[in-house]
Amino acid sequence: MTLPSPLPCTTHPTAKRMPGCPRTGSLGFTLIELLIVLAIAAVLALVAVPAYQDAMIKGRRSDGKALLMQVANLQERWYTENMSYTASMLTLGFAADPQFSESRHYTVTILSPAAAATVLNTPCPVATCFVAVATPQSAQAKDGRLAISSTGVSFHDANNNGSYADSGENVW
Repeated sequence: MTLPSPLPCTTHPTAKRMPGCPRTGSLGFTLIELLIVLAIAAVLALVAVPAYQDAMIKGRRSDGKALLMQVANLQERWYTENMSYTASMLTLGFAADPQFSESRHYTVTILSPAAAATVLNTPCPVATCFVAVATPQSAQAKDGRLAISSTGVSFHDANNNGSYADSGENVW
């Protein structure tokens, strides 16, 4: 008795599962496809990373603002008790001068009368006014300094050029 000859791999209904028959169709990615995916991921990273870093800088700015508001509050309390402002963070009860903010992204100090007069563009004797400045530290350094005065005006050196006189820098 003779056995029927097997069907060739191309016509057999289960050809893909038969041993010895070559596989048909794609089972993986080509190098070109992988390079295209890698290029797309790189473009997305180029857009996303700077936006993420800017968002982090803006978020950490609240750390400096919070300490400046605390200094302003303590300065006003000091003024009501002593009829003058103080030029020392230590006098206000802080452990150091300059004082690090809670997350250590800023150091805050009270400016001397001469430096305060430069910021306010008007004389600022320590008895009747103050300016407290938050200087960014480490990764926050490119953000620019923050300041608040006894008049309640807040400043942000947004372009980090050392001057608060530029357009739009008199608000946080």
